[in-house]
Amino acid sequence: MKTCKNFHCFLILGLLFAARPVFSQAPALGVQLYAGVNITGTTGRLFAVQATSNLADSNSWACVDFVRLTATNCLWTDTSKNAASGQRFYRTISAATNLVYILPGTFTMGSPTNEALRGTDEVQHVVTITKGFYMGKNLVTQGDYLSVVGSNPSYFTPDNGYTLDLLRPVEALKWTKATNYCALRTAQEQAAGLIPTNWVYRLPTESEWEYACRAGTTTAFYLGNGLVSGQANFDGRSGYDSSTGTITNPSGIFLNKTVDTGSYAPPNAWGLYDMIGNVREWCFDWYGNYPTNTPGGSVADPQGPASGPAHVMRSGYWFASADSCRSACRFYTTDSNFRYYVVGFRVVLAPVQ
Repeated sequence: MKTCKNFHCFLILGLLFAARPVFSQAPALGVQLYAGVNITGTTGRLFAVQATSNLADSNSWACVDFVRLTATNCLWTDTSKNAASGQRFYRTISAATNLVYILPGTFTMGSPTNEALRGTDEVQHVVTITKGFYMGKNLVTQGDYLSVVGSNPSYFTPDNGYTLDLLRPVEALKWTKATNYCALRTAQEQAAGLIPTNWVYRLPTESEWEYACRAGTTTAFYLGNGLVSGQANFDGRSGYDSSTGTITNPSGIFLNKTVDTGSYAPPNAWGLYDMIGNVREWCFDWYGNYPTNTPGGSVADPQGPASGPAHVMRSGYWFASADSCRSACRFYTTDSNFRYYVVGFRVVLAPVQ
């Protein structure tokens, strides 16, 4: 097969709906006056663009960008300095389907003073998230963790009398274990050419978490101002209404264990599951006062305090009462080695700031 050394070439591979490239037919090679690739797919779908200068080496492909389709057909062009340095080939693969894109925006973080059973650390203030990011549609599962780290720290396993179910969220792990998973997954996917070298998996900041959880809502939950038995995995005997507080329901559902991620529908408006109940979720931030503790104050992309008693946890969990599942509810523990079967995590994928 001949190529033209005077032009940049592109390699179009058909749509591949898998996390890894699997080629079922020979790719078509075309010569163009630009360095890039045409991508066709469902609006909103995420694709990884890979590039190589050596088609003979199947291990030389590296991810150079992500493209989230804003239309069913998109022409991506390489604007990097590498595009002008010589012959380069491109292909696209469908990126992870378990991530959803969270658009940048502004929201009110915290809870109103009349929200029943609110904490005093939930002072309302305006937060602007200036950059979009990808977030795990589901909690990181036992299977996810096992495939990256090679072990499973969870309590809900056959070792403790539970059936093997790798779709349960991973839990019983320290904050450092959650961040280690993120670092390992980043390294593995960069090496496989699945994410660019300047992108990383990490924990969400507390503001990113609440922004993603609320998904445009201002009520106590993204489901509304109340939470009752059967709507999420929590102690259904203790429901909640934002105006009156706890609603006792002796016949409410209490499973006393985690359940498969994504078991409760509907997801929120972003498409995220389990932002209410199942397990608490580690956030990146140290716990402390919000960057502005003045009601109505405003801040952009807060990262939390420089230090604190411990890192923040968000969301309710499988034996929590409903008030602990509110979008604004915050948790922390002073035990730096805290690992308990009520806390897990989900990932964010974003460029390095």
